[in-house]
Amino acid sequence: MNIFLLLFSLTNFLNSAELKDTGITVYNDNRAVVNQKYTADCKKGFIDIDIPNLPRTVVTDSINIDLPQDLRLRFNSYKSENDSKINQNVSVITKDNEKINGVLYRIGDKNITLKNDSDEYLIIENDYIKYINYGKFDETDFKNRMINNGTLNISLDSKKSGKCDFMLNYIINNLSWQAAYDAYVDESFSNLDINARVNLTNNSGYNFKNSKISLVAGVVNKASDDQPQTFRLMAAKSMDFGGNSEEMTPKSLSEFYAYDLPVKDITINDGESISVDMFTVKNIKFDKVYIYKGQKDNWYYYDNLKNYNYDKNLTAQLIFKNTKENNLNKPLPEGKIRVYQKNGDLISLVGEDNLPHTAVNDKVEINTGKAFDVSGERKIIEHKKVMTNIYRDTINIKIKNEKNEPINVKIKEYLWGNSKIIDSSSKYNRIDANNIEFDIKVEKKSTFVLNFTAEYNFNQ
Repeated sequence: MNIFLLLFSLTNFLNSAELKDTGITVYNDNRAVVNQKYTADCKKGFIDIDIPNLPRTVVTDSINIDLPQDLRLRFNSYKSENDSKINQNVSVITKDNEKINGVLYRIGDKNITLKNDSDEYLIIENDYIKYINYGKFDETDFKNRMINNGTLNISLDSKKSGKCDFMLNYIINNLSWQAAYDAYVDESFSNLDINARVNLTNNSGYNFKNSKISLVAGVVNKASDDQPQTFRLMAAKSMDFGGNSEEMTPKSLSEFYAYDLPVKDITINDGESISVDMFTVKNIKFDKVYIYKGQKDNWYYYDNLKNYNYDKNLTAQLIFKNTKENNLNKPLPEGKIRVYQKNGDLISLVGEDNLPHTAVNDKVEINTGKAFDVSGERKIIEHKKVMTNIYRDTINIKIKNEKNEPINVKIKEYLWGNSKIIDSSSKYNRIDANNIEFDIKVEKKSTFVLNFTAEYNFNQ
């Protein structure tokens, strides 16, 4: 047995691979697929290649190696460099700069466990850890965030000697992106411009140098055991190590959209966030509407509701269509949108909302806040029991406009049970079985009155 080990060690060739290119596909849910191209000096026969310093948050069962025809994978193994530190005294520095001392008891994919002087076991989430000090402080390791990373060993059978290239693909956590939109309206609220950008944040424990980055918009299903194959296929479709683009143009990717960042060879270090412009669109046609939903309760009372507690607030809303005629016509990733109003050389924040994933030709509705000079009043002025489990309510709604200009108001009402409108003083649109809307105009310094009667049938 000893002779076999000796012969094996003599025929095995140990080598380190050099990273040549990196491409990253980043998803909305704090995950990413990393595609890296490596080159190494290969020797005919059995060779071992070490790839040190993989990201701290690598999902180990997602590691995939794509080899050329003259290389055959015998096996690969991943070892966390932390493994040798088990049962040693360590100091954990948290992101709040808190210092926690203890004996390193366990290292997991999402957390570590320490045993303190009181024999208590402390579980610390990886996302909360800034640095682990195993003794002597190493400033270089601290700056590069590589002291907590692992090493991948690849054992190969090579048919020839010389330079060999191969691809390494894997999933990591804590690399994320979010779309952000800045909307600008002029002083008269007649013109709307939007600047869209993406914010990319890296807390993966790895410094990505000169990388090509693609972003995927959409909610990707996540299995309980993190099945990696789906992500590997999606990454292969979206990754391209060549070419340049001046704009961020969406590409269809299965049920999602992929955006290649227009800036090539991006460097984003661990703990760093960067922002890249996505597009700028000017002269968007929009409507300013006030939304009134006077109902405050989510259930129906079967007795007299004349003392019903209503909401008097109206919400100001900007509405526009994502169409070609409106200079948009592109899928809009989910993100936060802030609305600013220009006031001479200054701009002021007048609203903030969350924009959902919005397809082409869909309508965009942005809530900017509660209206100040507009109020609503909703009362049930008559309540009848027509027969068993059938009720009829007459509802009075008043919208008061104190502004010096007319306003457009959308009154939204929820109808209970199997419902129908018996009478109404204004036209309405039935949105679905239980929701109707009234689109009205309220002149300046005036009050608009709406009356309608609805019948609710609770018989099944």
